[in-house]
Amino acid sequence: MIKTQLIDLLKLTEEDLKKTVIVKQHPQYEQIFFMILNQKANTFTHKFVREIHEALTSIEQHEGHTALITTSFHPTVFSGGLDLNVTGNMNIFDRNNFVLEFIRLLGRLLRYPVPTIALVNGHAVAGGCMFMFAHDWRIARAEPKKAHCSLPEIEIGMYLPPGMNAVCQCKLTPSVHRDLCLLARRYDLGSEGLQYQMVDGLATEDKIVEASIQKALAVAKYGQDKENFTKIKEEMHRDAIKACFSRQMAPGNAYDLGLPRL
Repeated sequence: MIKTQLIDLLKLTEEDLKKTVIVKQHPQYEQIFFMILNQKANTFTHKFVREIHEALTSIEQHEGHTALITTSFHPTVFSGGLDLNVTGNMNIFDRNNFVLEFIRLLGRLLRYPVPTIALVNGHAVAGGCMFMFAHDWRIARAEPKKAHCSLPEIEIGMYLPPGMNAVCQCKLTPSVHRDLCLLARRYDLGSEGLQYQMVDGLATEDKIVEASIQKALAVAKYGQDKENFTKIKEEMHRDAIKACFSRQMAPGNAYDLGLPRL
């Protein structure tokens, strides 16, 4: 239903629907941009991350009031995190270099110069959970069991590099952060998201697009002075941003494996 709503609202063409990252302005409110993830379970690869960067670059060039709504065309998944089928076939150098690139995407979102809203239409898992938290506001499906978030790394023998961990840590209460990381607890956003301060609003499937638009309209004015908006966010999330971009911290153990110092 969300996909149909957005196709009609944004007048998306067949060419638009072939793209893995779709960027469109609202036809009535030119200050609102949609960035729609449109790739299988929206798992992150080098190519996908770079396409998201390109989309972010185009949106931040808009002058005047600006706000970004990020969502997914997958019917049940916001993002499934890093594509383990791809990373599993990489050598250690390439895999860690890719993790570095993804962490820098999270850092860019934390300091992005316009208000960002994640319209969470489905599950956000691992890197998808981090990507969701990197946005300024989150509005999720209100129906129980339609949108959960989790960090299952501990269950599959993976660890969280400092940049990844810091993004979640700066957006969550200590106990929620602990249980996400150490217990791989799966939080149902529809029934628990507001209680645990993981989301800023809930709406049913038929109303979540409009709820996100209304939020974007309310905050878009703060995206006019992009330089100052960036400075404020950099101060708010100073430690997390440092973790995402610091040569010592962002790669985690990859830094000790001879990666280029970016």
